[in-house]
Amino acid sequence: MKRIPSIMLKKPILLGSITFVVNLFISSIPVLILHEKHLEQNKNMFSISTLLDNQHLLEQQAIVNSALFYSFLFSITLSILIVFLTTFLKKSYLEVENLSHYDGLTKLYNRLMFMEIFQKEIQKVKRTKNHLFLVILDIDDFKPINDTYGHLVGDDAIKTTADTLQHLLRESDTIARFGGDEFIICIVDQDKEAASTIVNRILNEFNHKMIPVIRNNEIQELQINLSIGYTAYKNEDDFKTMLQRADQALYISKEAGKNTATYIA
Repeated sequence: MKRIPSIMLKKPILLGSITFVVNLFISSIPVLILHEKHLEQNKNMFSISTLLDNQHLLEQQAIVNSALFYSFLFSITLSILIVFLTTFLKKSYLEVENLSHYDGLTKLYNRLMFMEIFQKEIQKVKRTKNHLFLVILDIDDFKPINDTYGHLVGDDAIKTTADTLQHLLRESDTIARFGGDEFIICIVDQDKEAASTIVNRILNEFNHKMIPVIRNNEIQELQINLSIGYTAYKNEDDFKTMLQRADQALYISKEAGKNTATYIA
């Protein structure tokens, strides 16, 4: 949706006020112009004293006042209807916008939204001396978790991972669910070791991350571990080239026994 309509939908009272002013102007101006022309015609036909006492002109003035009153009343009614309609459309618009930007399960950004944000960060670091990192993570042995405990437990593992990652990251970091059990993080910092610090913090936290599950009518603890691959921005990089390196680093972590991180420059 274009920017101006989206702004209007998000501000129903503003749209209602604009509707009121525009409609009042459009409906009132012609009445006033016609009334002014009518007065000019009567001035040419009668003297001033006759004009003031003329019953016909008084009736005309009453008609004009009534027209202006109903114009005002109609403008208010229309603006109120517009506010109610826009409020309803705003709710629908925000729901659609939410679906297009966020993952339904974790409430994190989805893949497309993350890619859009990351491309903007690339343009920013080209103008600054900041370091940009792309980190990709996935849950180790996620398929066996689904096969053993079921998809509901798999969903719980994904949500627990998402919540934990959000808690570990800074406000300046951007995280998204990339698909399935994969997550992706954008880190921007002046410190070239920032990504390593955050990755180590994540690994330490997930070394003892458990979620309760029920199996054979018994409550058990399910360990969640992550494998991580990450890389840093280089000249002429774009999202695709950085993702390829981060993916390769993730593959190395998996081959190295999982529950570890690999960095590729």
